[in-house]
Amino acid sequence: MVRNPEHNMLSPLSHDELMRQKFVLSFKQHIFKNIKPRNKLVYEKLGLPAYQKNFTEPPKKISDIETLMYAQPMYQMFSALNRSAQELMWQSVSEPIFRNRDILSRKYKELKKAKKTRGSLQLNNLVNVPKGISQIDIHLQPGGYVSDYGPNDLLAGALYEGGGNLYSRSGGIGTTESKAEVIIRFLAEKFSGFRPKKILDIGCSAGASSTPWALAYPNASVHAIDLGAGMLRYAHARAEAMDACVHFHQMNANTIEFDTKTFDLVLSHNAMHEMSRVTTKNMFRESYRLLKPGGIAIHQDVPLSYKGVDLFTQFERSWDQKNNNEPYWSTYATNNTNQMFLDAGFIEENISFDKFKQLDNTISWFISAAKKPKNTG
Repeated sequence: MVRNPEHNMLSPLSHDELMRQKFVLSFKQHIFKNIKPRNKLVYEKLGLPAYQKNFTEPPKKISDIETLMYAQPMYQMFSALNRSAQELMWQSVSEPIFRNRDILSRKYKELKKAKKTRGSLQLNNLVNVPKGISQIDIHLQPGGYVSDYGPNDLLAGALYEGGGNLYSRSGGIGTTESKAEVIIRFLAEKFSGFRPKKILDIGCSAGASSTPWALAYPNASVHAIDLGAGMLRYAHARAEAMDACVHFHQMNANTIEFDTKTFDLVLSHNAMHEMSRVTTKNMFRESYRLLKPGGIAIHQDVPLSYKGVDLFTQFERSWDQKNNNEPYWSTYATNNTNQMFLDAGFIEENISFDKFKQLDNTISWFISAAKKPKNTG
């Protein structure tokens, strides 16, 4: 399966809409490849000398570099272009989806009437949604991740998939392998012979990282949770369109409403950078609680860590927090996931951290994994 598979829940593009998305893709790639690399030169030749006229010591915090760089016209240009490109991306993605909105709703209504489906959907309008998700349009996605415009609304999920496909390609991430398929390959290499019978995907969003598990392990029971009803309706419809059996639930990662020792594999894909530190810690604790003895927890995300990199690189990596509505970006970059695993109950010898390459070598994903001891009571 490729990263961005075709299915009938995708909104078809007109010729002009396709060309517009191709322009946005080229525009974002141009910024990423030809403008962003010059920021370091602006810092060294212009920003730092200006800073040194007023201070005897070099910058010590990310905010120090922010102050000097945002005063530089060249960096202002980069930042404005990068923000504009993100807004253009959402405009180009949104128009065909909004035009197709009624068709998406009709497909979902038909799905609800179906006598038999592969998977299922359980919604809970009382779920507690953190303000960092409910009051912010994460990644500038119109309406945010938890927008819900009625019982047949699928917009949040449709936008998430459309925007995610274009965003990842603009960042140079290849399409030969989905995030879930990376972890499936990681499991095969690091835990040879492990065959989970019950799987939980935390923070599943539009379900693109949930369906590969159902397709790779057709005899397993695959469950997936997220906060937004519109996101989950789309995820359910998408999974059914791909003939994948996934059971979606509207739940909060802080307190996951499954019985203790239920799952063989608990995982998340690109979810940690959308969580507060408290929620991330709770997700690790819940992972331990939910795992059967001998079960495995895997939490994968973008390779963003500030550990071991210079202050300017940390500043560059923090751009999304300030400009792309990512309130927990730097929180994720400074998380100590090893300690989180230990605090959750896992033991040191069963914890591992890897940067695991995608097959096409376009990115090395950060993967934290831990195995629950078999002799756990």
